Amino acid sequence: LAFIAGAMNVIYQIEQIPLMIAIFIHGLVLYISYLVTYLINGWLEWGVTPLLVFSIIFIVCYILIWIGIYSFTRKKTEELNMLLKATQEKKDILS
Repeated sequence: LAFIAGAMNVIYQIEQIPLMIAIFIHGLVLYISYLVTYLINGWLEWGVTPLLVFSIIFIVCYILIWIGIYSFTRKKTEELNMLLKATQEKKDILS
């Protein structure tokens, strides 16, 4: 399961795949992998209610994690852009 989860990050390296499709494929493969693992090990019972609860929890957690990643990346990008702008302004003044 860890191998699948780790290997799925490669999907983001494929530049031909749009980001939203890559996120969807990543989430779907992880969802199926975890679901099958939980069912095989008996950690999750068969039935509509357990599967629905598992699905909702997985989707909510997956979305929250991506919101965190997006927020962190956006903040870092803004900081880098400010540094680049300051460096460019300094370079322009010295020219």
